Amino acid sequence: MKVLASSLIVVASGQFDGNPFGWDRIRRCDHFQYDPPCGACEGVGGIVWGDDNDDYTPTSCEEVDPATVDKDNLKRPVWAANFHMTSHEILIGRKTDPGCFQAFPENDSSGEHCYKPQEVELYSDLGHGLKRAIYLAANQAGNIGVKGNVSSVIIHQGSNMWITNDIPALGSTVKQTICTQPREGGDTSQAGVQPVQYNWTDNLFYVSRETIGVEYINDWGTQVLDHWAFGPHHAWVDPETGIIVRMWQPFNGLQVLEPGSWEVAPQDPTLFEDLSTDGSTAPVPARKDGPSQFRVKCTDDGFYDPDGGELSVSDLRRARTKMPREEYQGSSFRSMSENLNKWLLAHAPNSRECDAWTVQELQHLQLSLLQLRDASLEEIYQDSSDNRRIRLPADLAKEWAELNAVAAEDVELARMQRDGHCHEAVMWYVHHLPDSLKAEIKDAISLPLLPYERHDTAERSHPVLKVYEEQVSCTSCHAAVFPDDPVTV
Repeated sequence: MKVLASSLIVVASGQFDGNPFGWDRIRRCDHFQYDPPCGACEGVGGIVWGDDNDDYTPTSCEEVDPATVDKDNLKRPVWAANFHMTSHEILIGRKTDPGCFQAFPENDSSGEHCYKPQEVELYSDLGHGLKRAIYLAANQAGNIGVKGNVSSVIIHQGSNMWITNDIPALGSTVKQTICTQPREGGDTSQAGVQPVQYNWTDNLFYVSRETIGVEYINDWGTQVLDHWAFGPHHAWVDPETGIIVRMWQPFNGLQVLEPGSWEVAPQDPTLFEDLSTDGSTAPVPARKDGPSQFRVKCTDDGFYDPDGGELSVSDLRRARTKMPREEYQGSSFRSMSENLNKWLLAHAPNSRECDAWTVQELQHLQLSLLQLRDASLEEIYQDSSDNRRIRLPADLAKEWAELNAVAAEDVELARMQRDGHCHEAVMWYVHHLPDSLKAEIKDAISLPLLPYERHDTAERSHPVLKVYEEQVSCTSCHAAVFPDDPVTV
């Protein structure tokens, strides 16, 4: 089971992995292979934001006197094949990109993680003779500086999963659909996993009755709940009804159900109307003739294809050609920028001069571009060690915050930092977005035009200068300026 956001989306085993981050027994206490065994008020977790053991606020917890609990008549946790619920969550998933856009829960705690608050509506239609699918609608807080929330719909039927994101990016909202088949531990040699079955609660064992703080509800009011667990998965249920109130899994996340939202009932058929009972049809947004401006790993009829996507022949030809054609070059840094800016204005007419942007606006733009890039292009650049590959630190938010702080203290450093972001944003747009998407957003997007001056970094040593040199690598191909030439503007 995957507790949280994707709670019923992917199966995860309660795997013991050595607890590589050394999380304490409040943050993590598996129900097996722990010595001593996990007990009352252990493994309760809380509001969490990072991998360090101190990067969380543990919830309050006090064991109820065991002598007052009738263990022979406990109400077991309730789940159902067909239901609806609303929940407040922090999704924890393994970090696979600097912006945490692709984070998804895994079945062990190895690697760096992302921590993403979101609000979720979850619908299950797993009953016999129905579509046997899960429908999850999430509203996720913007990632490290992205303006606005990202709204997502995830549908999981059989081994197929479709993720449709409405991304507030580039002056409009872009609809992106990802076709995938999640696998245990991300192992592509394994078959795609099915939605978690509704009898997962049969695996839970009673731990204790506790007075526990329940996040989000009534300003963290406390409730008396029964604590059940299996592996690293913990659930707290109402002793009178068995309805689950709160769930925690240390490397999948926190999930708190909105009071009164649990409803056992057949679901609104319109949620699953795109699907067939035999799994032969895909949701409309995943199909080529659907509303998505950008589809990832999808066939024309909307099913997962590891080689699928929206790349055209011209996209691939441009990515595999390292030296730009003569019409995209200049004899100096300035002439290169002037020439390329003409092309930018033709393809994105709302673009404006670099000095009209703030560094924060440029960083917001770049994060949007990161969300919309086609990973297949990045693979081509990485395989050939091309300068167009995206080189970012593991902790992008931390590095940008540090550079913003030091650059703000010096006018020239601030100009250099801004100009570097302008160059990098343009490169990402031109070389990492497919032509089909660029055509869709042409009239909505505003890009920075390339600066006309190349800053001299030869006499100074500073982290802003180092990053700037990487960001203006376009001169290697687009400008006829050689390493031993003086800087030409």
